[in-house]
Amino acid sequence: MKRVRLTQTDNTGFLQAWELYGDAFPEAERREFDLQKQIMNRANYHFDIATVDEVFSGFILWWQFEGLRYIEHLATPIEYRGRGYGKTIVEQLISESYDDILLEVELPDCDSSKRRIAFYERLGFILNRHDYRQLPMRKNGVPIQMLLMTYPNGLTETSLTLFKESFWEMCYVPYFE
Repeated sequence: MKRVRLTQTDNTGFLQAWELYGDAFPEAERREFDLQKQIMNRANYHFDIATVDEVFSGFILWWQFEGLRYIEHLATPIEYRGRGYGKTIVEQLISESYDDILLEVELPDCDSSKRRIAFYERLGFILNRHDYRQLPMRKNGVPIQMLLMTYPNGLTETSLTLFKESFWEMCYVPYFE
């Protein structure tokens, strides 16, 4: 599997990923296109597409912070699910850095949410029970109650506060003011 970082929205790889993004995530958990376009070339933002034998097989969207990688979105096309592509994408990200990794998951109130949590737990992520709301991904959006998962260590209140402050300042405020 090959992973390529994109910094522009005007290519086939981005368009394939953007279509999957729209299919894989509820509207409230997706960034609007205009906002996405604004962050594509930010140094700490990564819009990575994955290919197998030159065929689009998924994406991972993540941010690099001081000592922390935050996975914002991960998806593989429905026809490739169950083949280990998502697992490989996450394992590659883990292997590239010694930084802790943090991601958000929906509350375990349906089978798909429970499967997603179990998927990350099999990869070594720890489910944290801190009170957490995902910041709105859209203009006029509302915060969404989520859970956080971390790798390889649990999340302290101090680490959570630092993440929230960093995310707010670097990734949120510049686009919503």
